[in-house]
Amino acid sequence: MFKITATAPTRVDLAGGTLDLWPIHNLLDRKATVNVAVSLLAVVEVVPSKDGLFHFISEDQNITDSGNLTAITQSSKLYLFGLLLSAFWTKELPPITITTRAKSPAGAGLGGSSCLAVAFCRAVAEARRQFDKNYVVPSEDLIVRTAQDVESRVIHAPTGVQDYWGGIRGGINILEYPFGRTNITTLPGKILENQEFKFLCCYSGKSRASAINNWEIFKRIFDGDKVLLAKIAAIGNEAADCAEAVLQQNWKEAIAASRREWQLRLALWPAVETVETKKIDVAAREAGAMFTRVCGAGGGGVMGIICPADKVQKIITGMTGAGGQFMDVVVGGPGLTVTIN
Repeated sequence: MFKITATAPTRVDLAGGTLDLWPIHNLLDRKATVNVAVSLLAVVEVVPSKDGLFHFISEDQNITDSGNLTAITQSSKLYLFGLLLSAFWTKELPPITITTRAKSPAGAGLGGSSCLAVAFCRAVAEARRQFDKNYVVPSEDLIVRTAQDVESRVIHAPTGVQDYWGGIRGGINILEYPFGRTNITTLPGKILENQEFKFLCCYSGKSRASAINNWEIFKRIFDGDKVLLAKIAAIGNEAADCAEAVLQQNWKEAIAASRREWQLRLALWPAVETVETKKIDVAAREAGAMFTRVCGAGGGGVMGIICPADKVQKIITGMTGAGGQFMDVVVGGPGLTVTIN
């Protein structure tokens, strides 16, 4: 008997969302993606089945599914889970029960489903090794490719990679895109301690499908929209500046570049903001915030807020008064973690 628990953080993007979507970055001279992990965790638990059937239990969605391997991997009830299981499990292996919990609200713009996918992959792979000692747990790259392929099938659209790497690595991530590969540099979140600024998260109370924006931009770029491509290139420049500043731990310039990138993104896609997030933005800035940005390339329900350390409480009061829900999270914490009991 065993119990495997895998946890993965979600992420707040600071610059370069959309650019992680292959092959958009191949069209740009300068580009990068920068994100920081937050402790709104995806949790996956795996134990041997007690009744000879496979079981999926999604606690946050309040959905369950059961059946033999063929039935559960082909079921549409928890389609993502079934496809992920099919990538790692075989009919020769015993059945298992998989329980999932996602602390990030659906449609938050934090990459919650992608973080859940990488945690699911790792937990199931570890479970397989309990039954087959010769099985080799897949590499980070293979987990990312598998989760990305499965999610693209589920949503019928291409997906970027930053969410998966944020979930696997934690900390502060800089993704760069030379031809032929993605380079990921991960800095420890502890370098954010004792800074003159703080990252806050606020939920607007209204989630949305932020991936729609990526797909619209993708289609327009490859339909030959040169004006849009020029705007994406400008975002790439600011994201690259942000990445370089983070690597140098020049936080003043990193924050400035993130702000400039956000302004370009707003001009490109004004609908990234909602009535709710605009109201919270005004309240936060009036209370002293340096700036706010809605998480996710297309605008999810969660906002990242950067503020002076000595004004945190005033800003929390302001944004909650404007209808926002303060999210007490750890920023820059650990990445994918697995325990076996």
